[in-house]
Amino acid sequence: MKTNTIYLRVFLLYMLIHIALYATEDSATTQQRNVKLSTSIVVATPPTTTYQSGSNLNKNMLNANPSGNGDITSILKIIPNVQFDNAQLKSSTPGEIDPANISISGGLFYQNNFQLDGFNINNDLDPNGGTTNGPNALRSGRSQGLAVDTSLLESIQVQDSNISAAYGGFTGGVIESNVRKPRRDNGGLYGWHGGLSYQFTGSDLTQYFIDPSQEANFITSSNENYQPNFTKHLIRANIEGYATQNLGIIASFSTTRSFIPLKGYSFNIGTEANATREQHRYIDNYYIKTHYNPSEKLTLEASLAYMPQDNTYYSNTSKNSFYSMKSGGIQSGIKALYDSDLGLWSNTLSYSFMQNSRESEKNYFMSWYYSQGDKDWAGTNSKSPRASEGGFGDMEQIQNTLNYKSNMNFESWDLWKSEHTLSIGVEANYTHAYRNRKNPYYAFGNPMNLNGSTCSPDSMFDFETCSSTQTQGNGQSPNTPSQGQYFNKVTESKIGEIALDNLAYGIYAEDSALLDLELLGKIQTRLGMRLDGDTYMQKHTLAPRLSLNYTAPWEKYKSELIFGVNRYYGRNLLSYRLYGLVANNTQEYKRSDPTSPWLPSTTKEGKSSYDFQRLNIPYSDELVGGIIQNLGLFSLSAKYIYRHGQDEVMQKSIKQNKSSITTWSNDGESQSHIITLSLQNTKPLELYGVKNHILFAFDYTKTIRSYNLYSADDAYLDNDEIIYDGERIKYRDRPTENFARPFTLRLSTTHTFDVWKTRWLLNNFFRYRGGYEAMVLLNKTSPGYNPSSTLKQYGKMHFDGAFTWDMRFGFEVNVWKGNILFMNFDIYNVLNTRNKAALSGTNGAVIPGIASSTSVAVYEIGRQFWIQGGYKF
Repeated sequence: MKTNTIYLRVFLLYMLIHIALYATEDSATTQQRNVKLSTSIVVATPPTTTYQSGSNLNKNMLNANPSGNGDITSILKIIPNVQFDNAQLKSSTPGEIDPANISISGGLFYQNNFQLDGFNINNDLDPNGGTTNGPNALRSGRSQGLAVDTSLLESIQVQDSNISAAYGGFTGGVIESNVRKPRRDNGGLYGWHGGLSYQFTGSDLTQYFIDPSQEANFITSSNENYQPNFTKHLIRANIEGYATQNLGIIASFSTTRSFIPLKGYSFNIGTEANATREQHRYIDNYYIKTHYNPSEKLTLEASLAYMPQDNTYYSNTSKNSFYSMKSGGIQSGIKALYDSDLGLWSNTLSYSFMQNSRESEKNYFMSWYYSQGDKDWAGTNSKSPRASEGGFGDMEQIQNTLNYKSNMNFESWDLWKSEHTLSIGVEANYTHAYRNRKNPYYAFGNPMNLNGSTCSPDSMFDFETCSSTQTQGNGQSPNTPSQGQYFNKVTESKIGEIALDNLAYGIYAEDSALLDLELLGKIQTRLGMRLDGDTYMQKHTLAPRLSLNYTAPWEKYKSELIFGVNRYYGRNLLSYRLYGLVANNTQEYKRSDPTSPWLPSTTKEGKSSYDFQRLNIPYSDELVGGIIQNLGLFSLSAKYIYRHGQDEVMQKSIKQNKSSITTWSNDGESQSHIITLSLQNTKPLELYGVKNHILFAFDYTKTIRSYNLYSADDAYLDNDEIIYDGERIKYRDRPTENFARPFTLRLSTTHTFDVWKTRWLLNNFFRYRGGYEAMVLLNKTSPGYNPSSTLKQYGKMHFDGAFTWDMRFGFEVNVWKGNILFMNFDIYNVLNTRNKAALSGTNGAVIPGIASSTSVAVYEIGRQFWIQGGYKF
């Protein structure tokens, strides 16, 4: 704790020095000290719009900061009001490349609206289902349907409050990623530009922090939760320019490849006990966009993105158990903007294909008794060692979406000394989604002894279900001459598909008014209303939006006051319906000996363990108040956001005929209080030839959520009393379990300067995240446990504040007429600070929800180096 306090003091001192250096200089003093402003400096667009809706990162800011895996959400850590998963940076899995999950304004991480160049890229299949994999369970996807590489982008805009009625389908925030337009030659009409780069990191360039009790498991790891070795390779290439005076083209390719070699099996006997197997993670980005201006009033754009992801895994207890999780997909669209006499009319038509599917090496699973010379690839040290094989079969989960949007922004007109601008828009979205078991899956029960019988070709399967080789530990003497094994029972999960079609539609109208009060200042208001409906839940929602901006009459140090009252409606995920998969339908077969045919059992066919019910659309009511103050060279922005989430969807379990049925309800509720503060220079600054940009950001977040994000939570429905930290409370009053750091301080400084034909860059990013208390389940041996109470008992586990310092050092050389070579060196966690992140089990998997007090600590990654080199022209 003392060390973190020192880091915090260093962080604040560094910030105050930079503020003191620039904020005290007015324009006259600036001239006397030969300090000048330059438009070529790295500048982020001010983090507030007219109604203080959020933050914007431009291309220069994206290029200046350490890029890591190059995904959209990770770069957002430099702006306020973005919370990350506690385990996002865990040291035990540095080989992962998935985009980070984020919470905005206290919202759920799967209730954000992601857009790429104005086109929707949300994954509504199953972004919150966890990491479970089984015959009828898939590892969930991510909320961001396409893993977009930031090297393609011109800017990223994050809206966290006072969001226009033009946007719907979220209760968190809106993340807009804007692809850059093609470049021309300087002063010319045509010309082509491009580049090629390679970036690398690996376990040799990474410092791990592992709990001492798990170091042996980590070094000999056979599962993806512990990754002692990995390499990552990022290759990027692009070309852009104008084929004619009015037709521009940009095309790019990037690939992120991570290779994770692990021990093949968790067992330590058998011919493959010491074998290794390699998992991989691949993300590819293929993108092409055309920009055409047939006239001054008309702009046409067409784009095609193919961005697949392929992650491989295997079971560390089974042979032939590799499976591949396929995600990502295709986004295509056309856009037309017409600047008419009435106003700007924009139309977009897009099609997207996204998936979260599994392809398995085998569609069966068997657990044999270990036998030398036959079933000898691996085994346990138990009295009855086993050698398992097989996987869980293939499962498709597909989302096809066709979307049309039309927006009209009318020219302004005057009314009663006020200027009004009306915007109206409509949207139609058709989705066809399905979940399909592509092949039958067979689960074989315990093998039986041959007892003198012989094996023969199986009448039902084209793979082996009998072995005559002598086995070990199955209840018979190893010297029994005719000992062998065969399966006499199998359960089939049948081929099946479930599909749904959903037509969603929306319409909005919004009036922006400017009232000039002359000596009293100006008032701008934006009053909007959005109506949405769909055929999935067959509900209609009406969302009012009101934002107000008051600008004080003085000009030199302009002051603005912000206010807002808004309602946002979220989305109901498709998984609520797709979980009722027909493939849960099972049939059992039996045979009396290895030569007899398989016969259907009289056991009733299994039924889905999920029940679909129509739900209300979750929504969040928002109250916003803020101020924007111009301080000369700096702009100060402060904001308070209150969000009240209602009708939020949670799982619950219902008992039916001695079985459990999982369904969903609208019993969830949340409340969030957020305070954000940001300070940055309004214009680029140059001091002694060094161009500088400073961004300071702070946020305080308090979120109370009444349910577990990941699993059925019947305790919430019952709302019984529990003991927490020695006090009796209601279960619903327990603390939030994730995305819950109470406050974060951020400071980003960017410095660039030119020497002869070289340009140099230094970026420092300091972040201090406040400590928090995690809730853990106590057992009878835990300190503080009260043996006289019959209530469930929970305690606090303290997580200290986390300080990190990330750095990018780069340079580029103009070798000849705009042909440039460049290098970037990124260092994460420069001081190699040991920060505790979450809790896990002994297998390294982070525990969602409430962990046991005996769980193992998980730490964030230590110092890590990335190296990038490239060429551009």
